[in-house]
This record gives sequence, structure tokens and C-alpha cells, in this order.
Amino acid sequence: MWKVLVTEEIHEDGLRVLQEAEDVELINRPGIAGEELLKAVSDADALLTRSGTAVGEELLERAPELKAVARAGVGVDNIDLVAASKRGVVVINAPTGNTLSAAEHTMAMMLSLVRKVPQAYYSVSCGRWERKRFMGCQLHGKKLLIIGLGRIGSQVASRARSFGMDVFSYDPYVQASKAERLGVTLVPDLNIALAEADIVTLHLPLTAETRGMIGEELLGRFKRGSYLVNCARGGLVDEKAVAEALKKGHLAGAAFDVFSKEPPSLDHPLLSPDLADRVVLSPHIGANTYEAQSAVSVIAAKNLLASLRGEPCEHAVNLPFAEQLMDVSKRKYLTLARKVGQLAASLFGVPQKFRFAMLGSLFSEESYGAFELPYRYAPYTVAALKGFLEVRHGSGVSYMYAPLLASDVGLSVEEVKGEAFTYKNLIGLTLEEKNERLEVLATVTEEGRQRVVCIDGFWIDFVPEGRVLLFSNYDRPGVIGKVGTLLGKNGINIANFALGRKNGSGQAVGALQVDNAVPQGLVQKLAQDADLLWAKVVDFEEDLQ
Repeated sequence: MWKVLVTEEIHEDGLRVLQEAEDVELINRPGIAGEELLKAVSDADALLTRSGTAVGEELLERAPELKAVARAGVGVDNIDLVAASKRGVVVINAPTGNTLSAAEHTMAMMLSLVRKVPQAYYSVSCGRWERKRFMGCQLHGKKLLIIGLGRIGSQVASRARSFGMDVFSYDPYVQASKAERLGVTLVPDLNIALAEADIVTLHLPLTAETRGMIGEELLGRFKRGSYLVNCARGGLVDEKAVAEALKKGHLAGAAFDVFSKEPPSLDHPLLSPDLADRVVLSPHIGANTYEAQSAVSVIAAKNLLASLRGEPCEHAVNLPFAEQLMDVSKRKYLTLARKVGQLAASLFGVPQKFRFAMLGSLFSEESYGAFELPYRYAPYTVAALKGFLEVRHGSGVSYMYAPLLASDVGLSVEEVKGEAFTYKNLIGLTLEEKNERLEVLATVTEEGRQRVVCIDGFWIDFVPEGRVLLFSNYDRPGVIGKVGTLLGKNGINIANFALGRKNGSGQAVGALQVDNAVPQGLVQKLAQDADLLWAKVVDFEEDLQ
């Protein structure tokens, strides 16, 4: 039985999912906090929360059995993702459940702002009839800049286009093809886009990269007389700087559903009486619809159960990817990337730089994101990191932990995409340390066979399976014979053999797939007696956890 602790008010539809699960003991204690909470999580397998429960170092230390934390909502600002990842705790959110509600609220705030709807209502409620005072502007024909073209930003884009707006977006992590499908112009330079936009709306997660993004400097680049809408995260914006821009007339208006500190204090700069005619505020209600609250609770509960049961989990924030959702060809490259990492680690010392290349159409349409984790890598890069780090840190290195461990050991990670050469799709790993460098290239053939095709400029072709004896030698007669003889004398059978040469080097690289383990003492004897430059055995384990 999985013990699931619910710490906040969750919609009944989500609770029903857990109540009906035969393998769950549900402990529903909304509002639990402090020492009582720390005691309750001591034997909990999973936690279901909203935004009011802080899941940090202290709680995680007091919850040794904890396997998953689910947030019935989008943001995970209240959860320490790095600490959870290091402990192997899966963090789950429900990003799709409130997408439509949030997008519709953004449009409501935008319309309220440009047509001064709240101010007009207040005037009428006070017995006044001031039609001339509430002159607004229409959305049709206005330039809308969407910063962040994710799920909600995309829905805002489609609704804004139906209003006849000219829609632009700034998002360096989105492919141009996605923007084209939405009828949105993707702009590479934020400063230029801000100078042209009539309305700017934010749809970003709060990360180390985006925190405080809209400050005094960027606000100065806004078009004079433009509007700012923030229904995403309060920490994205310097609210005091926005108030100053409004007072100076640089901004015509601002609409906020979220704030840096919630609820805002009465002396908050945006609550200044002299700004009342230019500001529209709401109390973080973007997701407050009956439909959204039901949806996020069900999504969070179902994915929490899936995570506990070891089933595909679509919304795990700190898992770099969901392997179960990848097609066969991508899974082939995923496992191949891990093997490339193992191979490179076996042949190289301790690198400073880790550069992973994904070349070809298979990788061109994919984009990847993260919340406040210190990385944003493709699945194949993560798999290569896992394979590389396993060689030195053991098989316990998980997908979740590999990027964090790379950061901890000071490994500089870079990834690139581009066009493939010779092969339809190709992956490559380059390790660098001072004047030393190693490059490994690999591909998956049309028939689905994984192949290593190049090692440090030596073109070769072998299948990275089982045990492979790799070696380098001067390219002259008799070397391969000596290697085969020594292996035979020690009862080691050769299953396959491949040889690679590099023009002008006078050297060669060999790969022998063998059926038996090759003792380290024999590897050293091979290098000495067969006059090899180096020899290594790589054991390509099939288990990829």
C-alpha cells in the first residue's frame, strides 16, 4: 500500500482518483503544517499539495520514504527541485489542466486594461455616468508580443489572432515551425520587439534565468504608451519599476494577476491611488474555474499514481524526459547515447568540457524545457551524461541525477544541433581537457542497428553490445594476429572484429567483440606483447534505468 498524504484542499475529483485506488492509503489532512506536517511525512510515500506547502530540505530530510510530490497546479515554486532530484523524489505538476482558464483570464485582463472596465464599473457603482472619461482602444490591429510561447502563450496567441491582432513572440527555446503553425512571428531580439509592441504579455516559468526579467532596464525599452500584462509569475517583474514607468507615462497601463509577494501589502506600489485609472489587478485567479480545478486535481492524482506504480508519467518536472512516450527510433538513439557516454568515459581521463551533438532531421523539431533546475538538456544529452558518469560513479546515477552530478563535478556541458553528414542522423560526443580531445560518433542504421562509426577521427563500424575490446596500434602487419593469439590462449572467443584507419596517421583502431570477460591483467599483457598504443575493455550494459 502506498501512503499518500494530501496537505491542502484538493478538488473532490482528484481525491476520488486516490480513494478508488486499491493500492493507496489516503491521508487527507488539508492545512497541516509545521512540526505536525514533518511528523506526518515521516512514513509517506507520496505528497499531494498545491502552492501552500513548502517542500524544502527540512521536509525532504524528514521523509525518507518519499518517492513523489505532486502539485495540483502549474507552478512548483514551493518545491526545492534540486534537493528533490538529488534524493530521487519525482516532482509532478499539472501544466495542462488550467491552460484554457489561464489563457482566457489573460484575454480578460487585456480587454479590461485597454477598455478600463473595472474603473468604469466603479464609476457607475458610485452613481456617476462618465462616458467620455473611459475612452479606450481596441485590440484589432495592435501588435501583441507574447514572451514565452508555451502551452498558455500558444492559446493566447490563437485567441489574440481571432481579435485581429498582429502577434509576435520571443522564446529562444521554441522552434520556428511551431510559431509558423500558430501564425505567430518569432522574433530573435527582445529589445527590438519591445520597442514595437503595443501590448506585452508574459507566459514564462519562474527560473533563475527569468527571475526579475522585466526590470527597469527592459521597461525602458518598451514602446511609449504600451501595456504590460502578467498572469504568469510575480517574480518575473520588478513591480516597483512598473509603477514608476506608469507614473512617468512610459507605460499606458498594467494588468497583474500575480505578485512577487502574495497577497500584496496595502502599500504595494501598484496599489498607489494615483495609478488606479491605469492598473487592473486580480488575486491570482487565472486558474480559478471549476473546470480547471477539477482537471488539475485529476491530472496530478493520476500522474502521482503512475509514478508510484512505475508507469509512464507525463508531467514529471524534474525528470528530463518520459522514455515511455518516445517512439522506437528515438529510444534507439537514447540508449545509443548512453553507450557513447560509457565508451568515451572508458577512453578519456577527466574532461572539463562535454559537448554532445545531435545531427539530422530526427532531432530538428524537438525542444526541451525545465523549471528551476540548473540545466535544460535534450534526452540524448542526459543519456550520454548518465553513461559517462556511470563509469566513474556507479550504476546508481539516474537520468534525474546525471545533470546535477555533472554540475557538481564541474563538467561544462554543451549541446548542439545541425545537419548530418554521411548518415541520415548522427550523434557525437566530444570530451576536452586542456590540449587533449576525444570524439565519438554513432548512428542507428535503417534496419535499426546501433553502430559506433568513428573514434577520434578513425572511421570504424561496430555494434556497441556486450563486451568490446578496443585498442590502438601502429598500422603494420602481425598486430591483429598477436591479439587474437593471446586471447585464444586465454580461452576468450572473438565474436566480431572491426578495424578503423585514419589517413596519414600510420595508426589504426580496432574493436573486438568478445564472449568472455577480459581480466585487467590480460589487457595490460595485450598492450605490452602485441605492441599496442593503448587497450581498453568496455562493457555495454543493456539495463538503462
